[in-house]
Formats: sequence, structure tokens, C-alpha cells
Amino acid sequence: MTGSRTYQIYFTEQAAVARDRLDERQRNAFDKGMSLLARDPFPALSRPISATGDDRTILLTQNILVEYSVSMGRLLIFIVEVFNNKDVFVTEE
Repeated sequence: MTGSRTYQIYFTEQAAVARDRLDERQRNAFDKGMSLLARDPFPALSRPISATGDDRTILLTQNILVEYSVSMGRLLIFIVEVFNNKDVFVTEE
């Protein structure tokens, strides 16, 4: 945990477009997840995707993956990927 500091959240254009396409239920869960990340951008469930560990990925909800960068009190959300059952190439049958 990073303490009581709250990070400012910014979105790339691509991430903002994906965020804005979320339905109301997904958006509520997404916003809650963003609020939690703003307080602690290094939760145990997140994984580093760069050598420095400042670029990270997390499965924010059951269907929403987020990639972000932490720098100077800011979170830059650069990927918001939404998955659903139609995205499955091979099912486990």
C-alpha cells in the first residue's frame, strides 16, 4: 500500500473510448476499481509488465483488464480491454 496518497487518473484516447462504451453495470464496477487503484496502484493482484514495475496490468473486474503506468502521483490508463463469452476461441468442453 502506498499510504493515504490518492493518484490522479488519466486515460489515453483509446482507453477512454473503451471506458465510455461500458454499460451502466460495467461502468459502476470499473469506476469502483479505478477508485481503489487511485489509492493503491500496486495491489497484490496487479502484475508488472515492465522491468521497472511502474507499468502494470490488472484484471479489474471479471471481464475488464486494465494496463496502466504509475508515475509522479499519476496513473495513466493506456488499455481498457473488455471480454465476454463471445471472445472465447476454444471452449473447455
